[in-house]
This record gives sequence, structure tokens and C-alpha cells, in this order.
Amino acid sequence: MADDFKQQLAALLSNIDPAIRRRAAEELGQRGGFAPIAALAAALRDDNKGVRDAALRALTAIGNSNVARAVVEYISDDNIVTRNLAGELLLKLRENSVPALLPYLYDVDQDIRKFAVDILGLIGHPDAVQHTLTLLEDPDPNVIVSAIEALGNIRSIQAIPHLMRAFESSDYAKAPAAEALGKIGGQQAAEFLLFQTNKLITDPKVDPIVLYTVLEALSDIAGAPAIDLLQEHLHKLKGKLRRTLLFALLRIAERCNVQIRGISELRAVLIESLVNDETPVQISAAKALGCIDGDDVTEALLMSIAQQDELDAAILPLLETRSKVLSLLVCLLQRGQLQASKEVIVLLGKLAVQRANALPALAPLVDPAFEMVRKAWAEGSEDVRTAVIDTLFRLDGDKAMQFLDNVVEDPDPWLRIHVIELLASVSDYRIPQFIARFLNDDDEMVRDVAAATLQAQGIDPISISLQ
Repeated sequence: MADDFKQQLAALLSNIDPAIRRRAAEELGQRGGFAPIAALAAALRDDNKGVRDAALRALTAIGNSNVARAVVEYISDDNIVTRNLAGELLLKLRENSVPALLPYLYDVDQDIRKFAVDILGLIGHPDAVQHTLTLLEDPDPNVIVSAIEALGNIRSIQAIPHLMRAFESSDYAKAPAAEALGKIGGQQAAEFLLFQTNKLITDPKVDPIVLYTVLEALSDIAGAPAIDLLQEHLHKLKGKLRRTLLFALLRIAERCNVQIRGISELRAVLIESLVNDETPVQISAAKALGCIDGDDVTEALLMSIAQQDELDAAILPLLETRSKVLSLLVCLLQRGQLQASKEVIVLLGKLAVQRANALPALAPLVDPAFEMVRKAWAEGSEDVRTAVIDTLFRLDGDKAMQFLDNVVEDPDPWLRIHVIELLASVSDYRIPQFIARFLNDDDEMVRDVAAATLQAQGIDPISISLQ
């Protein structure tokens, strides 16, 4: 056994064949112990990627503090590949790496200090806090920023006063310190960020990036009392900054379950945010607009459909309960301002069902709505076509049957099969009888699909064919 062990070590460290070195790394990973760990750590510098990867997997499998102590010296290696492998492994080892990394926070090389604190921040262990705080006085700005980010990732309340001082001490530290305070949270951090917001908004030379970051952090941690104070500042800002402040307001109000006063007066900026901003801002704006009446708001919500799944999840339930949605939706489709996407078609179908008790008033809308949906069939995907058929039946079942009659007259049997498969998901009393006509189709596959579809719905194909 001892000879085998020595042969494996020798093979890993000196054999000219990378396949043999790789196999030796895999075998040594099953042993553990100081010597195998040291050899595997050295193999992270191997010229062959396969050998390096095998060594990395073996060291990860051993996964103890001895591995961390053996590997940590390689974060100062001249080879960037080796450095990155060492950093990756130390991160995987989590708390086992912390004691080994701490001395490197005091290395003479600022790049090593930065790399070490970056890893510790990603690990997020509280034992690193006190040592990381010392780097807030580091002579290198990049190290300071990395230390701030690490403290935010660790989320230690102990770091809050130090981060507040870092924010006020230098311009380059403001944005990362604000972000870190937002991650940590707590009343002290929230009050500080609110104070800084009031101060920055009145500063004509404010760095927009700093204000963005402060407002974003504040939106995550501020309480309801911040809403009125922030709302007073809305008129002082324009464009993106104003929408960012509004987003903070909406986030705080939503999190605290309170209503923003005078929300209807903000309709213009809310619509602008719904149109121009990133998805999280759009979602908050949509939720706020759902509380405001008006055709302009309804149109803005309709025009935002089918852009992002997350946004649709917020908008579509709001539209199902608003007034005049069906008429506005049909109008936008007729004018070509809105495309008949799957989401739009499904919404049309739901609105038609919900407004069924008001059919006399909505009768003029049925024919144009039916025509808009019917046109979507030709170029539609399978999902769109399923939605088309379902909505056509919701709008006018008799006309839907006529439409299907025309479709299945096509001589292509695959089209008939496709229609049968789509009809399987549509609930209408006329569907089984329509599918039954294909039980006598000239094409055997069409007949089989029709029979299988009916059986899946609990209908006996023989019985229905005799009706």
C-alpha cells in the first residue's frame, strides 16, 4: 500500500503523460492526509487542464481545513489560472477557508489583500468581520471598496457605523457603502440613508450613480415614515432620477402595506416608468397604476402586455377587473397599436366570459374581436393557435365551428391532426362531436388521433360515431 501511495505521488508530480497524472489525482483524492493534499494542491499549477480539473475535484471532495491551508498560498501565484482555481476552491470550502485566508488580508501586495477579502465576502462568515474592518483604512482604494462589499455580503450589524464613516469619508466609497448598508438593513442604516437622500437631492453637483444606489438601498430597508419624506422630493427631480425615487416609494409602500397619498396625481410618472424602465420598476408601477382609474392608465397597461413574463403576471390580473378593458383592447388591435399575442388573445377570451352578462352592450365588440383573433391563426405558434381556438369559442361558438370547418378542409392530414390535438384542451360541448367526424377520415393517422383524443376525454369513439 505504501508503495502504491508513493507511486501515485510520483505519477502526479512528475509523469510526462497527462492521462497518468490525471488518474493519479483521482486516486489520491480518495486518500486524504497531508501529503496527498499537498501534491494535489501543487497539481493546480499543472500545464494540463484535465489534470488541474481532476486535482480540483479531488481537493473539493476532501474538503477540510487542511485543504484550505494547502491551497491558500496559490492566491498569490503569478499564473492567473492557478489563482482563480485556488479562489474557486477556497470559496467552495466555505467556513473551512476563513482561518487560512485571514492572514492574507494583511499581505503587502494590495492585489492579494483584495482577492482575499473578495473571497471572504462571498463566503460571508462573521469571523471575518473584525479583520475586514481594518481594511477600511487601507491605502489602496480598490481594497477599501472590496472590503465594503464584503461587509455588505456578510451582513453584520457591527459594520454599520464603520460603513457610515466610509460613506462620508470619500466619494468612491459612497455607492458601495450605500449598497452594503441596504443589504445589512436595520433602523440605524435606514435613518442614515434617508438623511443622505435628503442631503444629496438638494446638492446640484450630486453624482447620479450615488443617488441611485442610496435610493435603491433605502427601498429595501426603510419603513413607512420615509414615504412622506421621499414624496416631498419628487418634484425636485426629473427623468430617470425621479422614476428611481418613485420606485423607492412604491417598494417601501408595498413592503409596509400602506397607500401612497395622492397616488392618482402620479399617473404621468407611473405611466412613464411602466414604458421606459427596467422590469422591477415596471412591475411596481403597474401595481400602483392598478389603483388609478382612467382609460389612459388602462391603455398603458394593455400596451405593456407580452414584454416580460413577470410583468404580465402583475398586469393581467389587474386588467381582468378594470372597466372598459374589452372595448379598449379591441380598439388597440384594430388600430394596429397592439399585436394579437398569446397573452392578448387569452385576455380577450377571459374578458368575453366575465362580461357575458352584459352581452347586449358588448355585442358590437364580438365580431371585430373575433376577426382580430382569427387572423392570428395563420402565422401563430402552437401556443398561439391553442389560445386562438379557445378564445374563438368563448367569443362565438357557432362562428368558431365555421372557422374550424374551413381549416380542416385543407387536404393536408397533418393539419387535421394538429387541429384535433389543439381541440383536446378546449372546453366546449360541440368539440367531441366535431372530433368524431374524423373517425371516418380517409387517413388512418387522423382516425387514430381522433379516437385517442375522445378516449382521453372519457368518450367512447364507437358510441359517439353512432349518434
